[in-house]
Amino acid sequence: MRREEFHQELAARIRRAVPIDATCWHGLDPRTLMLTSANPVELLAGGFMTLENQPAAAWSVLASEYERDDHNTFASIARRRAPVGILGESTRGRPERSARYREFLAPHGTPFELRAAFVSRGRAWGCVVFHRTAATGDFTHREAGVVARLSRPIAEGLRASIRLDAARRCDNDAAPGLVLLGRRDEVELVTPPARALLDDLAGESSSRPHKVPLPLPSLAAVARHHARGIPDRAAPSMDVPTRAGWVSLHASVPDGAGSDRVAIVIQRAAPEAAIALELEAYGLTDREREVAGLAVRGFSTVALAEQLHLSPWTIQDHFKSIFEKTGTRSRRQLRALVFFEEYLPAINARRPLDAKGSLTRAGG
Repeated sequence: MRREEFHQELAARIRRAVPIDATCWHGLDPRTLMLTSANPVELLAGGFMTLENQPAAAWSVLASEYERDDHNTFASIARRRAPVGILGESTRGRPERSARYREFLAPHGTPFELRAAFVSRGRAWGCVVFHRTAATGDFTHREAGVVARLSRPIAEGLRASIRLDAARRCDNDAAPGLVLLGRRDEVELVTPPARALLDDLAGESSSRPHKVPLPLPSLAAVARHHARGIPDRAAPSMDVPTRAGWVSLHASVPDGAGSDRVAIVIQRAAPEAAIALELEAYGLTDREREVAGLAVRGFSTVALAEQLHLSPWTIQDHFKSIFEKTGTRSRRQLRALVFFEEYLPAINARRPLDAKGSLTRAGG
């Protein structure tokens, strides 16, 4: 099931317990908690937002998430024991304290907001904003509790959809591209290798301020924050799952702290990185991914123990967990799993070998 269809099905089911006037779903990079996609289709269909004012609305949300202090950012919600937040509650009944409320929620006719992050095993795989009009009224503690209990099962469903989407590969063009964004995230320069990658990213986001896929302005905002000497966010890089495989982005401010221009290097994730990302999408911990990655490369138990400074019994315990999470029963099956997800699409499509003798990846 595509993520957009999954979102639609989730909204229908949640509405049986919690009245909602509109939803806006987002993807999150589990490592950095930066926004990677947006699906505001219900805001558009309900007339709360138009294609004309969508860029300004998207900028307001991004600014509240990265550029200024605001209530209930997705990153802060994802770290809570109960990963939900009602804006009216967090502002103690004065939502006008929130810039997001003043600039986006109130002007668009959705003054009441409940946000939730979908977290499993300490990793957030997506988030949502539930909107209500004045006629419907604010959200309650009971409703927030209902949504909080759904966080883990929804996270695991989103994680599975990401894993399946990102396993579909496109041609293996390893050349990195460059995108230069201006102060309002408009594209000032884009190199040819970046164009196809931007198309892949655009397919993951229904919200495209200034026709720029959402991961780029998210990353640019964090890069500007770092350039101003405020490194309270993760380093300005992220990995985004697309239907053509994982895409890696790295941002920097080329002109120093006084500039708002941001250069973003964009490229397909290297095979080793892609395998690690796919293993994480199965819910493996950092150590389990390390063990599995080395096992796929042929390391024995003794070699793994020496490499990771662990006992052989600890390595075996890790394998038990790895097999359970990936649905495999042996190292051979684990290697086969990685092989099938990484290379089988290229084989089925009869892709040629590249100049280095490696398979080029098949399209999704």
